[in-house]
Amino acid sequence: HMTDAETVAVAKRGAVVGLCPITEANLGDGIFNGATYLQAGGRFGVGSDSNVLIGLSEELRQLEYSQRLANRARNVIAATGQSTGRTLFEASLAGGAQALGVPNAGLSVGASADCFSVDMSGASMAALQDDEVLDHLVFASSRTPVDCAWVRGKRLVQDGRHVRRDVIAQRFAAAMKALRSV
Repeated sequence: HMTDAETVAVAKRGAVVGLCPITEANLGDGIFNGATYLQAGGRFGVGSDSNVLIGLSEELRQLEYSQRLANRARNVIAATGQSTGRTLFEASLAGGAQALGVPNAGLSVGASADCFSVDMSGASMAALQDDEVLDHLVFASSRTPVDCAWVRGKRLVQDGRHVRRDVIAQRFAAAMKALRSV
């Protein structure tokens, strides 16, 4: 656990803090001092390294909820009147891009076309607009309704399934069997 002074010093140096909130909660590692860090201009990226659950929406939800518990307040990451889902998503996107050395994050000229689309046909998402979509994805979705995902402009997920899912599943099963036999 970092002190407030250490937290501010890390932020002032321009470092990107890599957070894995579900793993941190699972291991009982404590709660990151997000409010102080962000007020000092800090950036963060979010990873998912847990064997318990792997998912961006869930990691962002856990991050915000841990901040709410630590600060006994609502909407800790977002400024008053801003969408918490958008703030979490954009902050993790910018911090992740900086950590990876990617000059442009998001959909912009020169960016590497890493993006995803969301299936909006479900009843819970049908009437959502603008920031409501990101708020729903972070706080109200029991499963991430990702329809397609592109990495460097190449579609890797279509209709919610990785295009090489069967091959990947077979390789994973073989690797797990090999590990068990050691």
